[in-house]
Amino acid sequence: MGRGAGRGGGRVKTRLLGFNPAAASDPFAQAPSDSSSAKGYSEFPVGWLAVVAGPGRGATFTLHAGVSTIGRGSGQAVQLDFGDNSISREQHAAIAYDPEQQQFYVGHGGKANLVRLNNRPVLSTEPLNAGDSLRVGETELRFVPLCDQSFGWDSPADSDLRHAATR
Repeated sequence: MGRGAGRGGGRVKTRLLGFNPAAASDPFAQAPSDSSSAKGYSEFPVGWLAVVAGPGRGATFTLHAGVSTIGRGSGQAVQLDFGDNSISREQHAAIAYDPEQQQFYVGHGGKANLVRLNNRPVLSTEPLNAGDSLRVGETELRFVPLCDQSFGWDSPADSDLRHAATR
């Protein structure tokens, strides 16, 4: 009379979906220590890129001083590997932050598909400003700076103490 009674046998089988004992990992095993993932935060960001339209919508990427490359490949600072094959694997575009000028710049990586800054093609290195829209392939990104003329990490702070956990 219970479940499965009409299926030829009185025994009911229970199946746990998504559980494979052979693939189960030890929850107490030490994970490889990657400094950024182990801390759960990133140090000294200068700004962010957020995917606002296209594949990967909602993803964000932290930018750091120097050059941050954009592409689908795993070695890119901004890895847009969400299925948009019109983005090159390596260096489709790049964003640079110059701490001396306290200015952001965007450049095209010389690939076949254009990079667009506020709907205009990027043909040379151009300044990047707060709220600017970048389109790489079918993916639209919004630029959000932290560092600018009013703030930079190179400026000494009143208490330049590191987080207590890093001591």
